[in-house]
Amino acid sequence: MKMPFKRTLRVKLFVIILLGLILSISAFFAGTFALNSYMKNVYMSDTNTQKRSARQIQSFASYVTSHSIKATDTQALRAWQEQHDNVYILIYNNNDIVFDSDWMIEKKGAYKYVITNSETGEIIILLQDNYGNIRKIKRKASSSSESQKKSDAVTADEGAYYGNSSMLRGDLNEFDYDFYPVLFKDGVFDVCIVDYSDDTIKDVGEIAIFVICCILFIGVIIVYFGREIGRMRRLTNEVMDIKDVDINGPITIHGQDEICMLAENVDTMRQTIIEQLSREREAWQANSDLVTAMAHDIRTPLTVMAGYLELMQNKEYSSQEELDEYIRISAEKAEQLRTMSDKMFRYFYVYSKGGEDLNMEMFPAGPFLDQMLGEYVVLLGENGYQFDIDISDKKAEIYVDLQGMKRITDNVFTNIRKYSDKSKSIDIRVYIDRRKVRIYFRNYINPESSKAESTHIGTLTCQKMAEEMNGSFTTCRKGKVYEATLILPNMLDNDDSHVPTQGLTAILSRK
Repeated sequence: MKMPFKRTLRVKLFVIILLGLILSISAFFAGTFALNSYMKNVYMSDTNTQKRSARQIQSFASYVTSHSIKATDTQALRAWQEQHDNVYILIYNNNDIVFDSDWMIEKKGAYKYVITNSETGEIIILLQDNYGNIRKIKRKASSSSESQKKSDAVTADEGAYYGNSSMLRGDLNEFDYDFYPVLFKDGVFDVCIVDYSDDTIKDVGEIAIFVICCILFIGVIIVYFGREIGRMRRLTNEVMDIKDVDINGPITIHGQDEICMLAENVDTMRQTIIEQLSREREAWQANSDLVTAMAHDIRTPLTVMAGYLELMQNKEYSSQEELDEYIRISAEKAEQLRTMSDKMFRYFYVYSKGGEDLNMEMFPAGPFLDQMLGEYVVLLGENGYQFDIDISDKKAEIYVDLQGMKRITDNVFTNIRKYSDKSKSIDIRVYIDRRKVRIYFRNYINPESSKAESTHIGTLTCQKMAEEMNGSFTTCRKGKVYEATLILPNMLDNDDSHVPTQGLTAILSRK
């Protein structure tokens, strides 16, 4: 049975992968949103930004004091910067830049803008990173810097690092930084330290979010496969228990996919095996009961027959009529013994593990069947039975065991003699085609006849014999009509086959 499309493991896997992608992508956007919200509202808040800037200034001032560093000692200043990642240092003396760590701007891929106001002398330095955040540094002009003012209201410093001014448009985050006085060996200078640690936190956070989302996606797949593997493992254990412990053990049937179908098929096979074992036990019990009963029943006719034979041997009879009666009784008991022995043979034959050694021979189908069936037809015809026979004249050859064919036909005609209605004709047809030779029997059942034997051992015998000759034997009862069909392979394999004029349809339609 083919599973519906929506229930297959392939479709379920596709749905699980799609679900995993949706969950992981949703988690990625949710995590990114949460990270950005945290960075904007908490980490980069004015309070926390000023606290970090003050800590950086204190650390820098302690370093300058402890190492007696001058404001112009570029190498020492860069050494401190290398120990404190993600910082930008700007040192002013009045309106002159003493130290500017431009290499940090290049490292972060940021842009730097220097804007001066010619009227107030105020200098604004804008640092824009690759996330769009702007760090704004303001410095008021000193009284000694009036001569440096230019005629334009707002001009860019010619010595500044210029970027694309369009980058300053839009809704961008701005963070302000102040200058703090720091005592150097050569005097007091204004120092501003810009903290870029938020960029690193964002980079690490986004990587962590991506890794977590990948783990989430893989986890969904692993959970799904773990569940399916668990079902397969449970089914395997149940099958092993059935094989080694108890065939009546349960099989768990759950779901609507191929694993469920496999479990259903295994359970069906288990039920079939149980039924077969039950039938075999019943058959063997019937066989044992038969042997026991026949061993007891054989003694009676055998004893009677031996007694009459002894009387005849000793000539203990007074007349020819008495002798004839002794002979009749002995023959009757001998027939009883033959019937019992045949019945015992059929039981042993059907329920034996191996069949007889067959003596297979090739026969022409038409003449062979005409002769074999004709003997029984003549015999039963003398007892009032009527036959309607049609044997195809098409050439065919059958490869059969002669004794096996005799036993099959003997069983069929014995049943006809016992159960057939003499008032109605018995149909016998032989059909021949390219591959098969089919012998068909049909008779009406006499309502007054006794019931057929409960074990149907005769039919089972015919079936087994036919199978050993590479054929088949089937029976069918339709109301008062009994049908039996013996099919044998046509060894001639002729393409010019035909069916007799009076076919099976005509027979079945006859009242």
